[in-house]
Amino acid sequence: MNLYISQDTYDEVERLVKQALEAPSKDAAKPYVDRLDFLRRCGNYGGATNNIFSELVSSVKRASGRVSDKERLCYFARQDLYKLQGQIER
Repeated sequence: MNLYISQDTYDEVERLVKQALEAPSKDAAKPYVDRLDFLRRCGNYGGATNNIFSELVSSVKRASGRVSDKERLCYFARQDLYKLQGQIER
């Protein structure tokens, strides 16, 4: 079980989050969200890293595409990404 995330994985997650949030529709964001979820499930993360990663995937799903109050939802997704940054392996 991994308690931390690697810098390379974090960089990929950051890129995927940005692409998902900028996608014009939920369908366009789906490949990015699916890849995020794949990284979370296959990373065998535990503890705080798993919890934060799960919250990030959920918040990106909610904020992607055309949704009402998009700015607020994107803010929450970025906050979860910031929390995940604290879990990078040093």
